[in-house]
Amino acid sequence: MASKITNGDIKLLSAIAEYKFLTVKQHAVITQRSMQVIRRRLRSLRDECLISLKERDFGGTSGRLEYISFLSEKGLELARGKEILSAHAKYITDKTAESIFIDHDLLVNWFFIHLIQIERENPRLSTQHLTISSHKLNSGNAEKPLLMERFSNDQSSDNYTMIPDGVFIITNKESENSLLFFLEVDMGTETLVNSKGKPTDVRQKIINYQALFGTGKYKRYEKIFKVNLNGFRLLFLSNTTARLNTLCRLVREMPPTDFVWLADQDQMFSNGLSAEIWVRGGKGNDKLLSILGHKLASKITVTDKIR
Repeated sequence: MASKITNGDIKLLSAIAEYKFLTVKQHAVITQRSMQVIRRRLRSLRDECLISLKERDFGGTSGRLEYISFLSEKGLELARGKEILSAHAKYITDKTAESIFIDHDLLVNWFFIHLIQIERENPRLSTQHLTISSHKLNSGNAEKPLLMERFSNDQSSDNYTMIPDGVFIITNKESENSLLFFLEVDMGTETLVNSKGKPTDVRQKIINYQALFGTGKYKRYEKIFKVNLNGFRLLFLSNTTARLNTLCRLVREMPPTDFVWLADQDQMFSNGLSAEIWVRGGKGNDKLLSILGHKLASKITVTDKIR
């Protein structure tokens, strides 16, 4: 079996481990290989029982089925043997995946694939990202996920936790300045304001990030990314324009929220993350901005890279 596993296959397995699961299109953009080649190699890895492939209907035109790849238990063992994953890292396999979260996690994947494309298109910039499933920056022996933030509830003695969908930095290689970002992908399923006072709504998330900003606890990421940080931006990526407008209204009602920037997935897929698609502070009537600033703003999409 070992002789059949190429370096390219190891990269495919590593990508699946990093992103939980991937579609063929996502594999193609990450590896910069054709979809035909990806399909062939994935079928080979499935025949070796290293991955599982599940068909998923993405809607739209008839017959639009696409495979999603997961590591199998055997693939998980190989990944740990090749030190793709640490022995302590947790991973979601096809047996533990819940379909309710697949759309959300696939959109998180697309966000970071677009982020990678920024670095590929602009050599002056570098990026590093971390998600709940990331292994590249994982300390391995940590008792809690690296992204977990703990907060106290002012209304009770209970403590609660928050885990962002992702954290990343963009570094200008020339100036050596780095910007820190937190990501929340919103699929319109979370309650905006919970009348029961439970810390599980979008409003409480924003309060948490305000506290993270005000206390300076975000600076712990200086050690993780090995950079100096001064503040951060919180990005909300919504699944629809209607949800974006709703989130913008909520953000406007909760100042100070200029550090909160919002966009929807259609804008991301059409223009890329670095284009001027972001609403700052929920102020929808203001000029849309780029997370890179006006001078570096550019349209960088990934779908036209797929062959």
